[in-house]
Amino acid sequence: MALSLAFAAAQPVAEPPVDHEIEVIANKLRTWRGNWKLSKGAVTCKTKRSTGDKAIDAIGCDAMVQCIAPIAPQFVALGEQKLPKDEMNQRANALVEEAGIGDCIFSRREAGISSLAAARRSKRT
Repeated sequence: MALSLAFAAAQPVAEPPVDHEIEVIANKLRTWRGNWKLSKGAVTCKTKRSTGDKAIDAIGCDAMVQCIAPIAPQFVALGEQKLPKDEMNQRANALVEEAGIGDCIFSRREAGISSLAAARRSKRT
């Protein structure tokens, strides 16, 4: 009996499957909130509601920056038009929609989640 307990203690602990790690990261990222803005023509991002994990927070901001950056010049041009707030918001929303920013952010976040899960898994092995 003592031998079987010693053997059980010596067994390596099974690592959670990668899918579980991905699920955990994705669930945490769902609570993340951030804002982007243009600063001298460059896109910046700031976390407003953190997940408590800086690497996961970075996935959210990186996705925003990477997806918004290609249309930043259009936002700059829009801002220079000095439109009324309602019209500015409508045009900005149309620009985001036309550029497929939502799909881009989703795709970048998924890639970031997979990458972080793989990196964390490789550190454990």
